[in-house]
This record gives sequence, structure tokens and C-alpha cells, in this order.
Amino acid sequence: MNTFALDYETYYDKECSIKTLGPLGYFSHPDFDAYRVSIWGDEGTSFVGHPKDFEWSKLEGQRVLSHNASFDETLYLYGIKQGWWPDVKYAEWHCTADLSVYCGLPRSLKGSTTVAFNLEISKSTRDNMSGKRWEDMTKEFQQEVDDYALKDSELCIKLWEELSPKWPQHEREISTANRRIVQRGIPIDYDLLVKNKDVIAHKLFEAENNIPWVKEAPILSRNAFNAECRKVGIEPPASMALTSEAANEFVAKYGEKYPFILAVRDYRRINALKKKLQSFEYATLDDLRYYGGCFYFGAHTGRYSGSGGNLNMQNLPRAEHFGVNLRHMIRAPKGKKLIVADLSQIEVRTLSYLAKDFDTLNEIKDADDIYEVFAKRLNFWRNQKGSFKEYDSGKLRHKVKQVVLGCGYGVSYKKFAAISGYSEEEASQCVAKYRTNMWRVVKLWNDYQRKVVVANYLQKDFSIELPSSRVLNYGKVKKNVGDKRTNYVVQQYKGNKLVPMRAWGGLLAENASQALSRDIFSDMMLRLEAKGIKIIFHVHDEFVIEVDEEKADDILKDVIEVMSTPPTWIPNLPLEAEGKIVNKYQK
Repeated sequence: MNTFALDYETYYDKECSIKTLGPLGYFSHPDFDAYRVSIWGDEGTSFVGHPKDFEWSKLEGQRVLSHNASFDETLYLYGIKQGWWPDVKYAEWHCTADLSVYCGLPRSLKGSTTVAFNLEISKSTRDNMSGKRWEDMTKEFQQEVDDYALKDSELCIKLWEELSPKWPQHEREISTANRRIVQRGIPIDYDLLVKNKDVIAHKLFEAENNIPWVKEAPILSRNAFNAECRKVGIEPPASMALTSEAANEFVAKYGEKYPFILAVRDYRRINALKKKLQSFEYATLDDLRYYGGCFYFGAHTGRYSGSGGNLNMQNLPRAEHFGVNLRHMIRAPKGKKLIVADLSQIEVRTLSYLAKDFDTLNEIKDADDIYEVFAKRLNFWRNQKGSFKEYDSGKLRHKVKQVVLGCGYGVSYKKFAAISGYSEEEASQCVAKYRTNMWRVVKLWNDYQRKVVVANYLQKDFSIELPSSRVLNYGKVKKNVGDKRTNYVVQQYKGNKLVPMRAWGGLLAENASQALSRDIFSDMMLRLEAKGIKIIFHVHDEFVIEVDEEKADDILKDVIEVMSTPPTWIPNLPLEAEGKIVNKYQK
């Protein structure tokens, strides 16, 4: 099989932009034009020109690469329907951006080739293409664009040749499956979208009317806000962030008396909702489906992430805010239903597995309620009469859940007090109970910490091998000696930049637990797809599936069976899943 790297060059400007419109919204924009394609083949092909002039049959039965296949392959498939180029049955299409991040490199072509080959490539040509049509470019700039495009394809295939042996087949399949899921689109209740836009416009109008300086300074001007506070005789806090305790106390004390305070606090959040609604609208096509994005390997742990912009499908608000519930806009069309299914307490289970706490896992396997198991292990519950879930109106179960989810990664009692709302004394008791009774988890933290110290001493890379055989590689460990403590630091790529991360046992246990959960979830994704079950998007440990209404009950059973069955490489992990059939997306 021959390998060909393919890269389209397309018209874009501020209005006609994939960042604003999403892929299919961009491709269907009246100003869109795919005026160039470059193809670099390992058998000697070197082509750059208008897509209509390429001999597309060369790709028949071959491997195709793009450095952003979610763009290039999706454009190719869209163009077939528009009659822009012929339908060629390629064998496979892989994304070298996904390959790069799997191998621990930056996602961008510029970043990955800099690290892999010590090359410095300029993206100024692409920047200078903004707002320019091919026919309006000078001959010199056209040649520059062609050279730039062909070089990108050459580097794409070079990355493949260098890195692909490190990319397992199942990870390639996960990358492709994730792309297929995004390409299906998400059904949208467009009438509700329009209604929500009106609601938010009214909320913004109300907020603006309560801000005295609206005609004299920017609405979110800190100087104007401070001046208005002092004008009415109150001293403003240093920050108005939602996470600021001082700001929250200030709002609670003065917000009702001085409406401009609440208006300023709310305005940014209302405006953020407005932008999310705009993103939904821009990327929703005439078929009433939203076409967004989802990054394979969006984090070092391998977890998926949003693909940028104002709308992150991995982090949609669960509840209604300012009269708008974004999730409810995702609605099954007539004759269809949505199945929403998620894994139950997956990270609790993976953490226990990594800690080799098989006694706890066996108890979980035989239990009706996982938190009753932990209530007994942590000495919160001694088989009192009645149901554990209902005991003390469910308050004990809630407390146990907080302890299990909050203390598994080495949190201090002060931090646990802050996140749980308990007094520091009660939080200290909870943390002590967890660490005493879940000693294998504590041992896991300590084991990781010792290995970090050893890696630093030997000047070797620190890594964690998962049961899936995937390896989390942290690179070299740096030792920072301070006045009060010694820290060990590793560096991870965030975009194209290396950022420091303190490597300590609790955080590494969290990384490993999340990574293992991701591998289990991804294995399920492939198994569901192999059964012909069409996922339309996924969020962390949750699948959303669109099905024919009359088949919904049977498919839900199949989904739960798949999600309750562990991968073959971790057969003894007890899993549990739950799901429901709905008309609109909800947790």
C-alpha cells in the first residue's frame, strides 16, 4: 500500500472561517473556495494545483494522511457530494496531528516538526492568505502558496514515517472513530435555539440598563465599576471573579441594594452564553445538525477535549442558566430517540485497580451500591437497619461519595474542607479515615513519588505503564529545592509550549486513573461502532447515541451490555453502566 499526504488550501477571512462556523458551516459558506491541494506520495508523487487537475484515482485503495484530517478528510467527503472531485475509495485516512499528540508532541504541524526534526517552519504564508482569492494573488505569492502547501504535505508524510511505528493500530482506529462521530453531526432544536437567543438578548438588555456608565465606558470597565462603588460609599473587592471568596461576600452584602453590582457579575456570564448560542447557530446547517469538533488526545492523559472556540461540547453546563438550558437544544428529530449512557464511578474503580486493591473491587462487584462498600470500609456505616441510600435522608451516602471522590488523589484536609463545605476539623477526620482504610491507594501515591525521585536521581525519563500497555511518559524530572520543601517538576506540552507540572504522588495517581478510564471508554467506543451503533458525541465517560425510535429499547440493552463488559486486557475490572432513552439531551 502506498501512502499519500494531502493538504487543502482554502479561502478564509473573518466571516468565512472554520473557527467561527465549524467545518461544514465553513465549507458551505458562499465565499468558501478550495483553490489548491497538495499531494506528496511515498512512491514519488509531488503535486500541487487546483483539485480538479489532480489524478484522484491514484488514491484508490491507498493510505491517505493529513495533518488535520478532521478538516481535510471532512472537506474531501463534503466535496464529493458537491461534485467538486470524484469519489475515490481510499483504504484508510489518518491524522498526523493525532499521531503527534499521541507521541507527546505538539498538535500543530509547526510545533510537532520543530520537536521531531528540529525544523523551524514559518506559517506567515498561511497568515498572509487571509482574505485573498487565488485569482487576486500575484504570481509571486501564488508560487509561495504552492511551495508552502507542498512542503506541508512533505512534512506530514515525514512525521508518519518517523512516528507511526509508535502508534498502535487500535489507537489509529480510535482516532478515526472519533472523527466519524464528529462528521455525523448533532440534531438541534432550532426553534428552541432561536427562542434562547431572544431570552439572552433580553437578559443582556436588562443587565445593561442597570449599569450607570454604559454610555461612557466599556460595560466591564474595572475603573468605571470601582468609581461607581466609591460613589455610593463602598470599597470594591480586588476581583469580581466567581471563584473569589471576597467577591462573593461583597455581592451577597451589596448586590440587592446596588443592582449594578449583580449586573456586572452577570453580564460576562450572559455574554458567554450568547457566544455559545451563536456557535451553535453558525455551525448548524440546513439539515438542522450541529457540526463541531472533538480533539482526540486533547490532554496528556489521552482524554478527549473540545476543539477550541466558544462552544466546548465536553463542558456544556448541566443546569439552566439565565433561562437557557444548552443541553435541551440537542433534540432527537421525528422518528428518532437519543440514548444517553455513562459509566458508573469509573475513576473510583480504575484507581482501586491501579492500587491493586482487589478486595475492594470484589466487594464492589457483589454490591448494589458502590458507596455502601466504601461506607463500610471507611467505618461510616455498620449495617444499620434500613436502606443505606435512604439512611439519614441520603445525607450519609452523599458524605461518603464526597470523601471517596475528593480524597482519592492526596488532597489535604484544608483543600477538602474548601471543596466539601465541611469544617476543617471534620474534613481532617474524613481525610484520615480515607488514608487509614484505603492504604493501598496511599501506597500507590507513595510508589509513584518514589519512582519520580529515582528517575531524577538516575536522570532517566519518568513514565507510568497502564494495564492497556499504553505508557504515560513525563520525560526528565527536575528537582527544585525550596526553603520549606523539595518539588519534582516535569514538563508537558500545552499547545506548542512546554509548561511545568509538579510531579507528586496524588496527581500522578489521578493522571493514571483518568488515562486508564479513557482507554477503557475508547475500547467501548470501538466495540459500539463495530456493532453498528452510531455515536453522535461523547463526553468523558458518557455516550450520546441517535437511534430509530422503534429500536431504542433493544439498542439501549446492547449499549449497557458493551459498557458493562471490560476490555479483554483488563477482564477482572467490575464495571457498571446506566442509560436512558430521551427526546432531548440531559444528564
